[in-house]
Amino acid sequence: MNFTLKLLGIILVSSLALTSCVSKKKFKQLEDEKTALASTLAQSQEKVNMLEGKVASLESEMESEKNRLNGEIANIKKDLDASKSELANAKKAVAEKEAQIAKIKSDVKEAFGLSSDVAVSEVNGDMYVKLENPVQYGSGSTRLNRNARKSIESLAKMMKNNPNMRLLIEGHADGQKYPSGSGMDNWQLSVNRAMVVVKRLIRQGVKPEQLTVAGRGDTAPVGDNKTKDGRSQNRRTEAKPNPATGKIYNIGN
Repeated sequence: MNFTLKLLGIILVSSLALTSCVSKKKFKQLEDEKTALASTLAQSQEKVNMLEGKVASLESEMESEKNRLNGEIANIKKDLDASKSELANAKKAVAEKEAQIAKIKSDVKEAFGLSSDVAVSEVNGDMYVKLENPVQYGSGSTRLNRNARKSIESLAKMMKNNPNMRLLIEGHADGQKYPSGSGMDNWQLSVNRAMVVVKRLIRQGVKPEQLTVAGRGDTAPVGDNKTKDGRSQNRRTEAKPNPATGKIYNIGN
């Protein structure tokens, strides 16, 4: 019996020892797993924190960019509104100016239309005084022939009746070239031709302030400079009404 009890004791102690070994091993395994999980959790948390920081930074950048773009859009809209306003004002000003010019041209044509010796024509938007006899010249000359002097006399009469009338007296030349060293060229000749007409108008009583002199040289031909007749047409002086004078014309004796 004593032997049996001893045997049972030995078996019980062995069982307890074995159970203790198994429990420690399992515990160690669980501890290791816990440590590994804790490390993984820490890494995951660190990654989450980093990503949250990036998200916050991107959201801040996005908000800043949004505000910047909204500011740019507001400025662009402001500039656009200002440009539209300027365009509208410019269109209005152009329309008003075109209406004024159209009215002035109408008044000029009407005024000159009452004279049998002097009329007005429009070519490519420019207005010209059309004389019964055009003021033309011989080659290289500024001398006025009888018909030209008669036309200038009719023009002077009209201008004296309309002291506010303004005319641009514009001289022209043909394409003939002057010898080098002659001291003359077509520019100077065209101005001289205009000056001859202006001086004659002044001698006949036209106020100097009513007149402006210009020379176009051979840059504005009306005829073919390769032909005799064409060159004759180009040697001329023309008168252009000044459109800034408004309705100021009065045809009278």
